[in-house]
Amino acid sequence: MAATYQQSNPPKKNQAFTVQIALQDMANPGSFKANPTIASGDFKNAGDGGAMTNTTTLPSVDPSSSIWVNVALTAAEMNYNQVMIQVIDQTSPKEWADFAISINTSA
Repeated sequence: MAATYQQSNPPKKNQAFTVQIALQDMANPGSFKANPTIASGDFKNAGDGGAMTNTTTLPSVDPSSSIWVNVALTAAEMNYNQVMIQVIDQTSPKEWADFAISINTSA
């Protein structure tokens, strides 16, 4: 099982890692989107300025029907000094707002 932010702070280089995020509801600005629809290609990652690629594992809403989205990164996806994640809904109109996060790893 991947370490969560609370278990691995700071996140470790080359160690699987999970972070929980919430996405803003485009139909209700200022509110989080409950049970967002997530499709392949919505979540991409890159390390140390490299090319963006789809995350290996499709993120999931957990607990079910909540606002929380679990983003699980493999050890290979975390094998960088800086891991960048971009989250862009590909539907039109967008269900949720774009989101980005940068994770700095430690040895």
